[in-house]
Amino acid sequence: MVNRTSLIVTQLNDSHAYFELHQEMFWQGGQAVYRPAGGYARMATIIKQLRAANQERVLFCDCGDTLHGTHRALKTQGQALIPILSSLGLDAMTAHWEFAYGPATFKQRAAELNYPMLAVNVYDQATKAHLFPPYSVKEIGGMRIGLIGIASNIVDKTMPPSYNEGLEFTPGREELPPIIDMLRTQEQVDLIVLISHLGFPQDMKLLSEVQGIDICLSGHTHNRLYKPARQGKTLVI
Repeated sequence: MVNRTSLIVTQLNDSHAYFELHQEMFWQGGQAVYRPAGGYARMATIIKQLRAANQERVLFCDCGDTLHGTHRALKTQGQALIPILSSLGLDAMTAHWEFAYGPATFKQRAAELNYPMLAVNVYDQATKAHLFPPYSVKEIGGMRIGLIGIASNIVDKTMPPSYNEGLEFTPGREELPPIIDMLRTQEQVDLIVLISHLGFPQDMKLLSEVQGIDICLSGHTHNRLYKPARQGKTLVI
């Protein structure tokens, strides 16, 4: 008999520190339609309901562009978001505009969160060490899940120098295969999830070159997907 465990995979991305319900644009019947969306209190309610209905078998990750974007976030260098995000029960996160506060402040904000910031492709120039852990392992409902974060790789190419002072960014292509292999063989994970802020086209290209990722949570380009896309054997949300 095969013991099957269900898992609800839930994604937050590009919320840009919008604390409350706000107007957003949706394409409907070929036309732009504006309707209220977002707000962290509403997100918290949805996640709470999902967990209650699914015996806590919910994976909840954030692809980034979260700690930056509105006045309250900027005035506090992201700190106003920390208690709110920590109350949501997120499992892991990666980043992009979070680097706008500078590497030192960003590391401080990440340390204040109660879940890991992950980035397989960001390094300290001096030591060549990862700025953040490249991966983490989460156990949910008896399932071992390998979470790999890949941050935006354009921070040092298109953004002010203060955002990336002392850092190196890579596409992540070379780092992923050995980590995927390690998660499968040593960590014995059942599922590998890539938390990405590269953008949908970039993710699709990367996944055509790298095998072994089960689910990619894709952020950055604000693509609304109403059902998962597929690249090889990988589902892209």
